[in-house]
Amino acid sequence: MQVFTWSPAFTVFNLRGVSQNNFQDNLEAPVAVYMDDAYVANMSAINAQLFDMQRVEVLRGPQGTLYGRNTTGGLVHYISNKPTQTEFNGYLEGTVGGYDNTGLNTYSVEGAAGGGLVPGLRARVAGRWQNSDGYIKPGSAFGLPKATGRTSQGANGYALRGILQYDVNENVTTQLIVTHSDDHDVPTGQYIVSLAGADLNTGLGDFQGYDFSTTPPTKVNFSGAPITGNVWEHFSNMKTYLNREVTSVSGQIKVQLPNGMELTSISNYLGMDKFYIEDAGGGLVFFPYNVTDNFYQVSEEMRLSGSSDRMRWQVGVYYLNMEWDTYQSVTGAAINAAPTPAYRVAVTDNAITQTYGDIKAENWSLFGHAEYDLNDQWTLIAGLRYSKDNKDLAMTRFFADSGQGSARMQTFDVATVGIPGINTIHYGDWAARLQLNWHPMEDTLIYASFARGIKGGNWSLDPLGAVAYSNLKHKNEVLYDYELGLKTTLMNGLARFNADAFYYDYRNYQAFSLTNLVPQVTNSDAREYGGEIEFTVSPTDGLDVSLGASFLDSKVDAVPTVFGGLKKAEFPNAPTVSLNWLARYVWPVPNVGGNLALQLDGNWNDSQYLEGTNSQISHEPSYSVWNGRVSYTTDDTHWKATAWVKNFTNTKYRLYDLDLGLLGFTEQMYAPPRQIGGTITYSW
Repeated sequence: MQVFTWSPAFTVFNLRGVSQNNFQDNLEAPVAVYMDDAYVANMSAINAQLFDMQRVEVLRGPQGTLYGRNTTGGLVHYISNKPTQTEFNGYLEGTVGGYDNTGLNTYSVEGAAGGGLVPGLRARVAGRWQNSDGYIKPGSAFGLPKATGRTSQGANGYALRGILQYDVNENVTTQLIVTHSDDHDVPTGQYIVSLAGADLNTGLGDFQGYDFSTTPPTKVNFSGAPITGNVWEHFSNMKTYLNREVTSVSGQIKVQLPNGMELTSISNYLGMDKFYIEDAGGGLVFFPYNVTDNFYQVSEEMRLSGSSDRMRWQVGVYYLNMEWDTYQSVTGAAINAAPTPAYRVAVTDNAITQTYGDIKAENWSLFGHAEYDLNDQWTLIAGLRYSKDNKDLAMTRFFADSGQGSARMQTFDVATVGIPGINTIHYGDWAARLQLNWHPMEDTLIYASFARGIKGGNWSLDPLGAVAYSNLKHKNEVLYDYELGLKTTLMNGLARFNADAFYYDYRNYQAFSLTNLVPQVTNSDAREYGGEIEFTVSPTDGLDVSLGASFLDSKVDAVPTVFGGLKKAEFPNAPTVSLNWLARYVWPVPNVGGNLALQLDGNWNDSQYLEGTNSQISHEPSYSVWNGRVSYTTDDTHWKATAWVKNFTNTKYRLYDLDLGLLGFTEQMYAPPRQIGGTITYSW
């Protein structure tokens, strides 16, 4: 699993090389995110502050029968701490940290409190505030003065959560969860720029290619190094930022029925307003890119479950209604001159293209899941879900250039495109799971499974008019997953060993590419196979060691290139080998009391491509990251002090690459440099 928050405006979860790294707001990810049993459809709304969590569950592979919505790659489920009836409890925590290159500039405070108010009524409130200037600072390039833009990739906002639980009677329990987050004037939207050529066969970025900023294009060699000479310095003079508000309200009712059955209702509303502006030209060319997204979703799920001596089962119905109201604008001569229809001749830096998109989507599904013990050793698991998707798109585009006297004109309306069904999606499909578990001995499980996962179709809301009409809409994705695995406990319970192997066979895999300088998703068949190994052991009191390895091999049959060609490619962000490790030792402090804990963890990733087109410029060499922390906890566990360091080797590696080879450069985002900090926590 890889997590890419390459901008505070956007988060990508990558699981077994499966992700959706298209930055357009209307797309749903193949690794679904749930917050306390409620699905979060918008990829910009999942970038929330993480606090007062009971646990985070990560499920690999298709999970369509129980979780349903768009889980071909898996899912991440955040489960918050709930109030308890027995006692009033909570915590308060403060953190101060800083980066190697920008100093002490990160602060956060969080806390929670709750418990029983009266018999049968419980409540808990929690919150977090964070502020950071970030780690990408302005620099100079080409002997010019230092850029005047702000330090970037920071944070500025708060999040609140309130939970109320009420036992109506001994058989009925209700729960209400309200969350709200507000990020304001967050410093972000700056890129690290490197010069690049373009391969004349594909138009993709190349270290040794053609520089299209000259006429005619000239062959040049590029090192791929940032123009500022520093991977954590940008060359932008723009003030860029993010504003975002997210509100979620979830209600849950659980009813205990006769014969051990349980009826559960989960209702959710989520709304998000987002404004984001970035310097998409990186300081080389004038190219502001602005996004405004107003999004809401309403969902309802009803589940009925029960069990007997040999069987556990669940059936249910799910409904989801969503609307994306989006606005995109691109400004400047560099981007608006390509492509160049008649109205874009001799454009100036006042030229602006504005794209409005409104998507209304409705989904409903029926599902069932059952586990049946054939005998003491064998269990059969089966699940089935049928989903129906209905989506409608309204999309228009306008162009104006006051610098050359061109009045605002409408240049596109999807309703007038002569392709039947281009602005509607109506499809029904099924997801399924069939699994056989074998327990040959106590604490050992061997399993074989088949799963069919589905992910709905959508549109590429082209902000420039460079995507062919036939590629505006992409089809639904289908995945056939075959897995074999082992889970076992060793050394009288002191160790655990897990291993699995899988094969993914895709139909209409949704491949992201940057074609003609604009993002788009197209369909292609694809396949991937791999496996994971996990080993944890506690060889002595206080010592825990965890080791993991992942292996991947992927291939997409056809990914579009700039000049209309197709190429085979690997999945983006899918290293062939990944390793991770953690060692933690806890021991009592003599004569003082309390416990000290020392932890060392990290990971190593083999080389990988950061973009689906697998351009040379997006190839990231292998790298490793190491982290460490030491903490002291008092005997009564009320106080805890922690000193920590992230990326203590100061490894330089990229999280993201935006291939603008046609313009003669590429935009990148590097992971943070070494970060050092301290945290103090008081719990009661």
